[in-house]
Amino acid sequence: MLDKILAAIEAHDTIIIHRHVRPDPDALGSQMGLKAVLEETYPHKYIYAVGQDDDSLAEFGDMDDVSDDTYKQALVIVNDSANRPRIDDQRYKKGATLVKVDHHPNEDPYGDFMIVEPSISSTSELWASIVLREDNKLQMNDEAAKCFFLGIVGDTGRFLYDNTTRDTMHIAGELLNYDFPASDLMQESNTQTISQARLQAYVLQNMKLSAQGTVNSVYISQDLLQSLDLTANETYQIVQIPGTIEGVITWVTFIEQPDGKVRCRIRSKGPAINHIAAQHDGGGHEKASGANVYSSEEKDELLAQLGEVAMKYRRDQFFD
Repeated sequence: MLDKILAAIEAHDTIIIHRHVRPDPDALGSQMGLKAVLEETYPHKYIYAVGQDDDSLAEFGDMDDVSDDTYKQALVIVNDSANRPRIDDQRYKKGATLVKVDHHPNEDPYGDFMIVEPSISSTSELWASIVLREDNKLQMNDEAAKCFFLGIVGDTGRFLYDNTTRDTMHIAGELLNYDFPASDLMQESNTQTISQARLQAYVLQNMKLSAQGTVNSVYISQDLLQSLDLTANETYQIVQIPGTIEGVITWVTFIEQPDGKVRCRIRSKGPAINHIAAQHDGGGHEKASGANVYSSEEKDELLAQLGEVAMKYRRDQFFD
């Protein structure tokens, strides 16, 4: 399949790269890294990256403004988007050829060609591993290496999560051979505004542990975000905090959106939780998923489901 994708890249003069809505470092890293690779390899082709800009991740660069007509003969590559509704800019359908490249479970196959590798830490690692191979003409450069590296760092939690493999570390090491300020960028990504620090303080003071101590949660309202002058996109640094408490196995941050919908960021230290996310308008990785709830009753239902899988996991660990 890779040969067909590389042939499609070779055959099209216009290539438009998409990713998922509400981008994280891997979505932007794989998107902008691939753009830099293709611009380096094919200086006479037209290469675009589309989607909403996110000021909190400005280090990856700006999105391009692309007309509808540009899609007519274009190759469209969608990175890091497991399902079609989550693709940022639904004009991806207008291209001549569609490619899906992803590392989430392939529950929504789409495109003329696809590479889906759930065992790989990130789509950034997937593309970096392809580009660094010696049997194709794709050319890595400093900008691409920077983007891929930051994407890997983001989706592995700075190499903390168990999706970090020996291959992940090898690819990251290869990318560090290129000229970009890795340490400075990682320090910058770990820097927060005073408002974000105050949000972290709120999380620590308002987390709610389940009676068994295995599930932790926190609710972030729009009123709170407005009082801190933060957007929902600027809450990414609180996602892991509820999971740092001793005994917690699964956790969720509930982020109220401007339209009233409540976005759920669900995490786990052991049991799979993506099947729970799928029951609540979401999905994702086994231990890191997103969902949406539309009522307090549905919120309670999601917490109860997390409690069930957490307790089962604890029992299984005890008897093992």
